[in-house]
Amino acid sequence: MRRRWIVYTLVGIAFGALDFYYLGLLHRRIPYGAFAAGPLGDSLDFVVRFLVLNVGLWLVPVVPIAIREARRTGSALRAAAATVYVWCVAVLAYYLTNAAHLLLVGEPARMELHITNRADPWFGHNWSNVFRWNILGGSVEWLVVAVVGGAIVGLLVGGLALWRTNQGVPAGQASSGS
Repeated sequence: MRRRWIVYTLVGIAFGALDFYYLGLLHRRIPYGAFAAGPLGDSLDFVVRFLVLNVGLWLVPVVPIAIREARRTGSALRAAAATVYVWCVAVLAYYLTNAAHLLLVGEPARMELHITNRADPWFGHNWSNVFRWNILGGSVEWLVVAVVGGAIVGLLVGGLALWRTNQGVPAGQASSGS
């Protein structure tokens, strides 16, 4: 049991860190309005860009985890717990990557936060505000989404996996998942 939760932790960390850079790449490589052709216009662009390429991407690491956890434990609730856990770890990794990027790599519009400006008298104050409002505030906001959304996704995927596993097995003879 302990080994798979370590794997879930590593998946969450890797996914959160990679998602931070993926979003930047997405916005640089695909111009706004790229999917706005036809009568749906901006609505289609929003659906493809935000829901499919951004939010939908968050299903990639957790669907296999929820299926595996449900089949291994025989519980959709444990699948939901695993999904919530992976998404929470990913959110924290995303925001820690954001902070590390600002501090060590830097952003042209936020050079006051780069480590080379640490002698500036406002460096600590600037970082205090960024940490409080951007890093901590963003984390809390998305952790709520991770808990609620992860529970829903984990229950649905885990329940579906259990239903598919037990499909065709006569009543009372379903596997216990042990």
